[in-house]
Amino acid sequence: MAGNMDQYLKIFRESHVEDQQTLLGIHVLIYGIVNAVWVMLNALFVPARYRWLMFYPVIGWGALVFVHWWFYVRNADRLCRLREERAISKTVRSASVE
Repeated sequence: MAGNMDQYLKIFRESHVEDQQTLLGIHVLIYGIVNAVWVMLNALFVPARYRWLMFYPVIGWGALVFVHWWFYVRNADRLCRLREERAISKTVRSASVE
């Protein structure tokens, strides 16, 4: 039984990591499309002396994409293990109370 559970947890973790990578890909795709349109519109319709302002949202959102990668993709396996440990400790606590 323990072998089956370990195998299940391994597959679950791999699936979780793949899901996080997919979500990051979607995030980067949306970031690229929206900011390309944003820069294009600003380049066409904003006076030259204010064009530098268009880079603040691009840099800010880019920082958030980096944070998404840092915490949820780079550490996806570790995050999954922490959630598993928390779930197991809750299960053990509830079983000991009963």
